This record gives sequence, structure tokens and C-alpha cells, in this order.
Amino acid sequence: MKAFKRVLAVVLSLVMVLSLTCTAFAGSDYSTPSMDRLKFDSKGNFRILQLADCQDGMLPRYGMIEFIKKALEKYKPDLVVFTGDNTTSIGTELEAKMAIEAIIDPVAEAGVPFTFVFGNHDAEDVSKEYHYSIYTQYSNCMAYDADPDMYGMGTHNLPIYASDNSKVVFNLWMFDSNMYNETDGGYDHIHEDQLQWYVDASNVLKAQNGGEPVPSLTFQHIVPNEALDYILVSDTAVENGYESDGKWYYLDPEYAEKGSILQERPCPGTVDSMQMELFAQQGDVLGVFVGHDHVNDYIINTTLKNAKGESIDIVNTPGATFSSYGNEQMRGCRIIDISEKDTWTYKTEALTFFDVMGDTEETRIMSYFSREIGWWYVAKVLEFIPEIGPALAEGFLKLVYTLAHL
Repeated sequence: MKAFKRVLAVVLSLVMVLSLTCTAFAGSDYSTPSMDRLKFDSKGNFRILQLADCQDGMLPRYGMIEFIKKALEKYKPDLVVFTGDNTTSIGTELEAKMAIEAIIDPVAEAGVPFTFVFGNHDAEDVSKEYHYSIYTQYSNCMAYDADPDMYGMGTHNLPIYASDNSKVVFNLWMFDSNMYNETDGGYDHIHEDQLQWYVDASNVLKAQNGGEPVPSLTFQHIVPNEALDYILVSDTAVENGYESDGKWYYLDPEYAEKGSILQERPCPGTVDSMQMELFAQQGDVLGVFVGHDHVNDYIINTTLKNAKGESIDIVNTPGATFSSYGNEQMRGCRIIDISEKDTWTYKTEALTFFDVMGDTEETRIMSYFSREIGWWYVAKVLEFIPEIGPALAEGFLKLVYTLAHL
């Protein structure tokens, strides 16, 4: 099956390359989008904070917002990437606006550039166009819609320049992995015209780089289908795996990096877009960073290779949400570090809520009441009682927390 997929990917790649025309390149410069440039700092470093599945409404859980603020303060990223399901299913434009502003305001206040892609939940009731208009009202928003005629919305790339600003030395691909497959059911996938755009852009960057691929990372919401190729099954319990119908499922340790955790089945699109095989053909992608599966935290070194003969990794980041499903062991974010000295490698680490916030009674209480939000609202009402309100609210929360953990 894998061999067939690779042959099909070669055919797809050739069709795309042959379809390029002079007019496709006319006026196209994928190295200089119309915005301030991203670049490596004076020490040759660039850091990305990935936030996956914030997935909350117009009054988001306060623990998540404090978590975002602390991550920005503590890790000082050069770019924040929201990888979809940034909001939950929302019924009105006002709710969408408030939900988006709640997660973006801390990033704007910190003065950090950000970009985003859509997930399957963001635009279930309010259009992507409206969501997009709210994100792009921020001056620190780097996202743009590379081709309005392309399937989905907001697929784009962000080049990263050398520390001396001389040339592009790295690139970030942002794909709208779309929502639901209306024909076959299940989740959607990255469509052919999006992959065509990728090939076009990748080839232009390669030409501008003296014929050498520009090393890149990819960000999207829905995991590539290839993740399923690296799951093994056991009749007995397996550490860092999950149980379903009496069987245990876990990532093949030959390919999954140490510490990888699989707590739910990866949920790719119903149709395999063949994007991973195409990345191998182009040779520029080091890894694909996704969210979508909230309680998975893994790095799979796939058998597909880039131009340097290194694995094209699939990296799942746990969800940051307190509103949707998750757990205290996994809820968090991811830091990705790139060095100008070796742009064909990267370092990454998933960080839990408690890694970022510290593991104290205060943060445990914050985590608990960000999930059991009703009690927290009761406490906020108690705060309005003259003179004794704040102390009463604090005592009430501690009492509820203590009783819940007896």
C-alpha cells in the first residue's frame, strides 16, 4: 500500500510541475509578502509558540487565557501559530469576534507576530471570511490568503530571513486543512489546488535559493493520514497508548520519538491528500505540526525523507482548551526552536499547563475551576458583596476545591 501511495505521489508531483506556466510565476515572489519580515535574531535564533485547539467561546476559560499570557512572557516567541479550532462552534458574529479577541489580545499586547489556520470547528456557524476579518484587524497578524480562488481560506507561507536580512533561509507553510468531507463523511483534507499552490511556491523559493530547497515547517489542523501507518496493536496494556474494544494501540517505538503519547486514535481526513509524499518530492519540509487530537503528544519520524535524507516528521501538539475534552497531564502548547546555523534541523518540546504556570495550589485551583467553570462564576458574583466579597469568594473556591478532592 505504501509503495502504491509513493508511485501515485510521483505521478501527482509530475502533473503539478508540468502544469506550471510562465504566467503562474509572473509577478509572484513568495519570499516577500506585503508585511513586515520575520527574521532570525542577532544570535541566529527563531522561536515559534504553537497553540493548538484553544477551542472556546466568547467568554473563554480564564485558565487558558492566563496560560497564553504566561507562555508569551516565559518563552518569548518570535511568532505564535494558532493551528485551528482556535474557537469552538459559535452561533453569532458577535460571539466569534469576542472569542477571537480573547485569545489574540494577549498576543497583541505582548507585541508578538502571529499567524493562524482554521480547524474543523471554527467556521461551523459563522463564515471563515468573518473570522478572517477579525484576525486581520490586528497589526501583528501575519496571516493572509495566498490565493482567494484556492479551496478553503488562509493557506499561505511565511518566509524567515537571515539575521542580516539578506535572504530567505527558512520558510513556514500554513495550510487550511478544511472541515468535513461532505461526500464521504468524516474530516476533509488539503485539496489538489492547495497542493498545486504549494508546488508553485516551493519551486519559486527553490529558484531564488540557487536551486536548493528552502528548509520549511508545515502547520495545519488535521493530521496527515500517514500517522495511522505507525500505530501498533497489543492485547495487553501498553504505556503511552490507549485502549479500545479490549485492544491497546500505541505508536511504533521504531519511528516515534521517546516520550511520545497516543491517548486517542489520530483522526485524519477521509481522503488521503498525498501531501506527505509530495513534501518528499519537493524535499523542503522537515516536519508537519498539527493539533486536532487534543490528548496526543508525539513526534513520528516517518519513512518519508526530505532533500537532506532526514525524516519528514509528523508532530501532534496537545490542545490548550479547557472547554473541550483534554486532561491535566496533556493540556498545553509547543515550543519550536530553529537555528540559523543549521536550518535543516529543529528542536521542539511540548509543555503542559503546569510546566508553563508552575505546579502550585493556586495553579491547581485555576486549572480545576477553568474546567468546572460554574463554581468560578458563583465566586465572581460573591466578589460584589461589599467589603467581605473578595475574601468570601476566595474562601468559597478553596472550599469547593477541597471538597472535590476529598
